[in-house]
Amino acid sequence: MTFGDIIDGVFKLLRANFKALVLPLLCFAFPFEVLSAYAERNLSTHIGGPNTVTTFNQLLAEFHFSVSDLALLLGAILALAVATPVVAGIVCRTVAASYSGEQLTAGEAARAGAARFAPLLVASLMVHFLEWVGLLLCILPGIALMAMFVMTTPAIVLERLGPVKGMRRSWKLASRRFWPVLGTALLAGILAYIVALVIGLVPEEVIGALASPHIRAAADAIVNTVTETFNWSFVATLATLLYFDQRIRQEGLNLEVMAASLRSAR
Repeated sequence: MTFGDIIDGVFKLLRANFKALVLPLLCFAFPFEVLSAYAERNLSTHIGGPNTVTTFNQLLAEFHFSVSDLALLLGAILALAVATPVVAGIVCRTVAASYSGEQLTAGEAARAGAARFAPLLVASLMVHFLEWVGLLLCILPGIALMAMFVMTTPAIVLERLGPVKGMRRSWKLASRRFWPVLGTALLAGILAYIVALVIGLVPEEVIGALASPHIRAAADAIVNTVTETFNWSFVATLATLLYFDQRIRQEGLNLEVMAASLRSAR
């Protein structure tokens, strides 16, 4: 498939599986975004806000309040990072079934992602560690590693591999067609960023004009939930299509055989 074919396939699969994906993804994203928006609201209000701290006791109380909100924000970010591999598994399993001619319900999709939680989480931590090391050493190795491991989630979910074997599987598939995989992943990442930016652009302008910090926090949580849900679903669907594309090209994957294996794994 060309880049255009893959992107077209991503949006078609997302439309076809909207009902199965929207509820689990929103349920994962919304609580974390609420916590983040609440913490950010308090931090913006109490750090550099209009009130002037005049005594040491006020300063101490202000400091402790800000630290607690910062901890809440960091906790929400950490929890979201832990949830992301599960969400990726949900999306991957759902769109793979759809690609093979099967349709999952929201409950079946959620159970499919949760069933592979441990290997997905371990693989996610390992991959992100290697990517950050690559980015710190030099940006290009980090980007290359992102491309090499982009198919780790589909490999773990669809072939029921462990984290290390899933990473090796992705590396093997990507290394044989490194430049097309890298180009597709980069261009798709840029496209996803632009779409998410457009989704939140108008609401952010409206939110900025709202006087109440409580209303702004609630609106921020809703907008960020929508954009986070889109990013999750887009990236995981892209990875799944890349996985299928490479297996068809390199191994002559038979979709009927894949569909049978998916049904037997349920």
